[in-house]
Amino acid sequence: MSPLEVTLTHISRILSFKTDQISLKQDIINHVFNWESIISEGSRQLVIPTLYSRLKSRDLLQYLPQDLQHYLAYIFALNKERNNALLQEVKLISSWFKTKNIEHVYLKGAAMIASNYYEDIGERMIGDIDILIPRAQCQQAFDVLIDNGYTYAKEPTISPKYFEDKHLLRLASKDYIGAVEIHFKLLDKDQKALHPVHVLENKQFVEITNIPIPSVKHLLIHNVLNFQINDFGSFYNFIGLKNFYDTLVLLPHLELDDEKELFKNRHIKNNFNLGRLYFNDIPKPPTSLRLTYNTKVYLLKNKYQNFGFWHYKILSYIKLLKLILHRTWFFLVNRNYRKDVLNDRQRIKDFIKSKL
Repeated sequence: MSPLEVTLTHISRILSFKTDQISLKQDIINHVFNWESIISEGSRQLVIPTLYSRLKSRDLLQYLPQDLQHYLAYIFALNKERNNALLQEVKLISSWFKTKNIEHVYLKGAAMIASNYYEDIGERMIGDIDILIPRAQCQQAFDVLIDNGYTYAKEPTISPKYFEDKHLLRLASKDYIGAVEIHFKLLDKDQKALHPVHVLENKQFVEITNIPIPSVKHLLIHNVLNFQINDFGSFYNFIGLKNFYDTLVLLPHLELDDEKELFKNRHIKNNFNLGRLYFNDIPKPPTSLRLTYNTKVYLLKNKYQNFGFWHYKILSYIKLLKLILHRTWFFLVNRNYRKDVLNDRQRIKDFIKSKL
């Protein structure tokens, strides 16, 4: 087993809800875990607060070195403070939208911290506040945020003028901690797998706060497909521990018929297939040649660093080439786009250089 595989296995044992308590405790006491590697990989995968929360819930923090206990507690406290501020922002935005009768539902991290699925609000790190709005009301919702002090998080590029994204331009406010994205689609492709209309129609409301979030089924599907499609998990054949942990949290709340339905989607099968390498909590998808191949490639990338590097590089170049070919064709046939590209050529050159 490669050093990375050992580290991922150790992290997954801490995160999993099925890990044997006694064996985990003994391994910690006997210094089996390489905490430097665990913290390094945990930081990269944004699960440090989650590791702290799981160790605390198992009453295992006391067996860690004192400086490590303090570090984990510090990161967790910072994240919990941030999440509480984000939750207040979520409630405020929701009140603005309700006043204007704007239908909405929070997505991803915002939905998860607003829900009651976690033991503690501090165990999940989140970035932006993502909100799904009916397409017909998106501009109204955008204007409401502008009227309440939000502005562009960064200078708009020419792309949104010609190519539709799944959300409007990202907004931020000096008065609030979280940037906001107004979504009218959930996925970059494969819209049938998670149609916005279905998510809005089947939303649920969190008790006490009355914050709208997707159903358990849609939360789980979006958690997986956002990683596999939007974040290119399927394309690059890699894993996300934060992604898997949300799956572990949501699965016990899922109806059995809905769980069976998950394996109709190839991206979910691929995600669960790699997840089973580390988490017995995740259902095992039906075996296939594609999944067997994906598993072998994934393990080879972890075992041989050079192979993993070039596998990623080659796929990145392919993705960039597809983008350039598509935009080049549009450049040739659209005069306005051609003019804007020439005016914006330095930024475009810098973007291409950053990808090479």
